[in-house]
Amino acid sequence: MKRIIACLVAVLMLTIFTPVVIAANMDFTGEISSEIEYEEENLSGNSEMELTANLGNDLKAGIRFDNQKQTFPWVPTNLSINNLWLETEGALFPGTPEFITRIGGMDVNYSDYIANEIKTTGISMDQLNIGPVTLGGYYSWDQDSNLDRGAYLKVQPVEGVEAQGTLVKADEQLSYAVETKVTPLEDVEVSGTFAAIDQGEQAYRVDGKYQLMEEVELRAGYQNIPEGFAPAHMNTDDLDQGQGFAVGATAEKFGFKVTGDYADYSKTVDYSVARTLNLAGMDFDTKLEGNFNVETTSVDELEASVGYEAPNGLNLTAGYDFINNQPNVSAGLNLEF
Repeated sequence: MKRIIACLVAVLMLTIFTPVVIAANMDFTGEISSEIEYEEENLSGNSEMELTANLGNDLKAGIRFDNQKQTFPWVPTNLSINNLWLETEGALFPGTPEFITRIGGMDVNYSDYIANEIKTTGISMDQLNIGPVTLGGYYSWDQDSNLDRGAYLKVQPVEGVEAQGTLVKADEQLSYAVETKVTPLEDVEVSGTFAAIDQGEQAYRVDGKYQLMEEVELRAGYQNIPEGFAPAHMNTDDLDQGQGFAVGATAEKFGFKVTGDYADYSKTVDYSVARTLNLAGMDFDTKLEGNFNVETTSVDELEASVGYEAPNGLNLTAGYDFINNQPNVSAGLNLEF
């Protein structure tokens, strides 16, 4: 079934990009990017390209190419297909609610805890709105031909109150999550999540944000995410395991943006100071960031960087890692059309 879907999308995409269809005055959008970087005494580079064709009647087709990061000398044109899909928006039957249907490469992001960046192949439906309820789901296969499927249901009964339930079964692992967000006051937001693996570990987190004034935001939270909690599609970049509280604040004044967060479960303080400087008519984005371990009284990360976007679209960044005594420099171009 997975091969049938992939072949179907490929045939349709080939039809889309024939000269006859291109002559039909389709609307194309896309993005091409390429970057080279010098870091840890290595010169490397990578390239990406994404193309979307609006075919009319709410039908879209997309294809994405990219390559792995390569050390010098690299071949920026050695791209491989990362994603291939067809998407349409409309009702299944006349008079029924409209929703988005996608066939081919998935791009599912229902929940950071159990359904983050799912890049499988199959079919999905999304944004089916029935009154205050929105729902969606997908049925797919991963690279090893294992079944991967899931669904979500979101409810917004009144303004300022939102709840969502998500269910995912990746191969034989079944996981679920319930997430809520409440805005009781204009400047206050409270959110909470409970997630679990069937017959496995459970996790929860509660967060609160308060906009004390226009320039100052205060944050606080508490979590219990055990080490054994490891769903197949968990966002490990933004979620840290551990149990304890967290507090933080962000202040913007006199052009500076200062951010500080303390996580008791990891005993670390993350901090950053950023400011945009205008020199000779050019804007330079400067930043100093790092973290401090209060338990070992050691600085684990400390980096400084300067970024500049040239009028020709070239993005230049130079930085220095004070812990490893390593400079890093990168240059990249990004074209959107």
